[in-house]
Amino acid sequence: MHALVGENGAGKSTLIKLVVGAYKRDSGEIYFDEQKVEFTSPAQAFQNGLSVIYQENSLIPQLTVIHNIFLGVEYFTSLGILDENKIFQQYLAITKQLGFELPPYEKVRNLGVAEQKLVEILKALIHKAKFIIMDEPTASLSENEIEHLFRIIAELKSKGISILYITHLLGEVFKIADRITVLRDGKKINTVPVRDVDRDKVITMMVGESLKNAYTSTCLERKKSEKVVLKVENLKRKPRVKDISFIAFAGEVLGITGLRGAGKTELSRLLFGADKLEGGSIIIDQKQLRFTSPRDAVNYGISMVPEDRKKDALILMLEMYKNITLPTLEQFTNRGIISSSKEFAATRKAVEKLNIKSSGMKQITKYLSGGNQQKVAISKWLQAEPKVLIMDEPTQGIDVKAKIEVYNIVRKLAESGVCIIFISSEVSEVLIVSDRVLVLSNGEIIGEFKNGASQEEVMRMILKGSK
Repeated sequence: MHALVGENGAGKSTLIKLVVGAYKRDSGEIYFDEQKVEFTSPAQAFQNGLSVIYQENSLIPQLTVIHNIFLGVEYFTSLGILDENKIFQQYLAITKQLGFELPPYEKVRNLGVAEQKLVEILKALIHKAKFIIMDEPTASLSENEIEHLFRIIAELKSKGISILYITHLLGEVFKIADRITVLRDGKKINTVPVRDVDRDKVITMMVGESLKNAYTSTCLERKKSEKVVLKVENLKRKPRVKDISFIAFAGEVLGITGLRGAGKTELSRLLFGADKLEGGSIIIDQKQLRFTSPRDAVNYGISMVPEDRKKDALILMLEMYKNITLPTLEQFTNRGIISSSKEFAATRKAVEKLNIKSSGMKQITKYLSGGNQQKVAISKWLQAEPKVLIMDEPTQGIDVKAKIEVYNIVRKLAESGVCIIFISSEVSEVLIVSDRVLVLSNGEIIGEFKNGASQEEVMRMILKGSK
């Protein structure tokens, strides 16, 4: 198990594409199974035992599990008919070997994300893969699903299959990897055994000494307001939100953490008017409100950066400037005509304020790095000048450097008086950025910690609540 880590733009994806033949290399040599190789396409690499499991799956959703797995290596009878029985027996053998089973004749489109990952692994094994590259394999998986994946990876290792594991989550690296290679700016910084390094050393290799120091000290002391800007009383929506109450102050960063499935995202959607309340009340500046839509929430001063930026936060095929101005188009419109010059002026300010890196304001948002996409998602709601900004898993899928930039954005917004609701499953980052931390479990608040609490204390509370 060899981990490949580095910030966005470090060269990880380019390196993979060179190895499997998606890109043609300018120089250098590749050896696979002690033989010099030059794959001309990913299909050729796949046929020779080198498989890639991408973050976004490459399955055919209309086909069944078993037909996806055996696509390209089907068995046929002497009459040229697909031998379904032989395929099924092979399927049973491989799933028994790995200790898990999927519904073989279920269409892939009906499976969850974790199950689709398992289909991709089975497909690689049926094609006799010797080397599997996994690109951010735990993205969108629950804690239990991640543990299941790790057990399968251990089984693959025991059978002599090598794995190159690409991730932003250093906790995973230290849990399952044997060695780590760190890339920065297209160059290999080092390859080291996991036992010889700790998290701080790896972060230093990834981003440099100055940023590593920033990572541990982004939340500076600041004077906090006594003004209650948001009050939530007995919020309910079955089955994930049960009688939740709390207050939040202007200029405060209120962290909310807990295991996946604890109700964090469901709570954020209720606060933003995306889901309908079944009970309770939301009070902004001492006014009790009832939201029928996110537009109502925005009008009353609540904005939200959702968990899935690609699905819910951005229109990826629109230009960057159009995404940034989309929620507040009335600011840039005169008699029904949108003023591009006003949009460009607002975008320039946003780019400067959040240090968004792009080829220009008209760059298609899809082609920005994950960290810069997240900055665009934040920028679009800052145009609305919110009193409360909800950020649901705001650093999910972005690298260490981009995380630090997000933390600093959060700090500066809080200093300007904005109340930030910072929701994350990563306890360490919640403690870095937050003034207070609420722990959520099974749709209820089970604990509250002030700034200075230890990660061990918070984790103990989370695990206690999950029993």
